[in-house]
Formats: sequence, structure tokens, C-alpha cells
Amino acid sequence: MIINTEVMKDKKTNTNKLYDFRIQYNAGADCAQVNNYHYYSAETAEQALSYHYKMIEKRQLVMQTLSIERYNHYAKKWEDYSHLINQEV
Repeated sequence: MIINTEVMKDKKTNTNKLYDFRIQYNAGADCAQVNNYHYYSAETAEQALSYHYKMIEKRQLVMQTLSIERYNHYAKKWEDYSHLINQEV
């Protein structure tokens, strides 16, 4: 499956389209049984991860980022973008 990560423009308003992303995380190796989600609206998965990492840094939290997914409104399912976690944001 090829996933397009380009930013789409809305033809009516000439603005970039925002997508819903969810990032699964836990509080570290000691709390591996309890996973939670943060939700972000962003243009790309890279931008959502950037927001997530800035929030972690600002609040001085220690956590593991496990996955990132984008919601596909047409298929009504979450699409995996977790390959981006280990790349530089």
C-alpha cells in the first residue's frame, strides 16, 4: 500500500487540509501495561509528531511513543504511520 503524505489544499479556501492523527504512548518501561492516546489535527504525520514532541519537552515528561496513525474518513479506519517515529522530525 502506498500512502501519500503530501499536503492537500482545499480548493474552496486555498488552505491546507488538516487530518486527525492519534499518537499512542505510555509512561515508560515501568508502565508498559497502560497505553494512552494523544490526538492532534495536523497537515502531515511529521507535523503531528512535532507537536507531540514539543508537548513532551514543554511538560518535561518521560514517555515512550509507540505509534502514530491518521484517520481515513472514507474507509473509517486508522492508517499506520509508525515508520516515522524513528526518523528525525
